[in-house]
Amino acid sequence: MRIYFLLPAIVIIVLWFIIKGITVIYRKKKFDLKQEIINLLFLVSVLWIIGMTLFPIEIGIPHRYGPSNNFVPFSSIKDLLSHSYFMVPLRNIAGNIILFVPFGFMLALKFIKLSSVLRVGLVGLLSSTFIELVQLLMPIRAIDVDDIILNTLGSVIGFLVLKTIESIFQLSAKHN
Repeated sequence: MRIYFLLPAIVIIVLWFIIKGITVIYRKKKFDLKQEIINLLFLVSVLWIIGMTLFPIEIGIPHRYGPSNNFVPFSSIKDLLSHSYFMVPLRNIAGNIILFVPFGFMLALKFIKLSSVLRVGLVGLLSSTFIELVQLLMPIRAIDVDDIILNTLGSVIGFLVLKTIESIFQLSAKHN
């Protein structure tokens, strides 16, 4: 049996909206639309990563030979780049980077203390390492140190995109 993540992710987001609504209505808590959008987008980025890296989950299906683990940095990237069909490296390398770009972007928006590329990179590294360790325990998943490298790079790129956008808007605000 396979468990997919789309339905649980939708349920989590709907529950988030319900909890936020109850908090605003019954607790008379101040509603900051900008902060709530940031919170929602951060939640969606985390759910997207979980859905893409840990699901589908195989239940009750024994695997004699699962995927092989890679503990040698840049080994799988090198193998992918030598693949004859360009979509294979594009999907795997670019996909691992792009997966964490929104996460790095949202980290810096949501958490003020994560205002440096080093800090966002470290959180991206730790988050990706945690995911890879969880995958190590799953029968159809494997740990790949290159995924950690690429995911961390994606977090850093997300942070740099945010800082670039912020600097562009600050420059345009100064000219007006």
